[in-house]
Amino acid sequence: MDYLTDDPIDVTEWHRLAVGEQDGASVEFLGIVRAQDAGCPITHLDYEAYEPMAERMIERLIEQAKQHWPLRAVSIRHRVGRVPVGEIAVLIGVRAAHREEAFAACRFLIDAIKQDVPIWKTPLREPCVMA
Repeated sequence: MDYLTDDPIDVTEWHRLAVGEQDGASVEFLGIVRAQDAGCPITHLDYEAYEPMAERMIERLIEQAKQHWPLRAVSIRHRVGRVPVGEIAVLIGVRAAHREEAFAACRFLIDAIKQDVPIWKTPLREPCVMA
């Protein structure tokens, strides 16, 4: 499984996966830590997960996506631990014969991960004055 990592996410790992002759679409979602949260500057996000359950749930979500859409490849990596501003927190890559399936499956996967998988983020905010 190994969907969770405390190392920086290497997008070239997904790009290096062999593209099949029937792959007509490759969709990639990158969730990147932005410099603000709730209007206040942050330095990083801390991600925590109930790792055994999160790994199993991500595996099940991939299987659900493959049952619903004719996917040719799926890759998911999610950071845990401290993730600085500007770094990738999550990668979802999907390959399919057609873009409709690839986009729909990618959207399903990121939405389900954010809603259902036991991964929590805590921003480290800098002092903030709201006007």
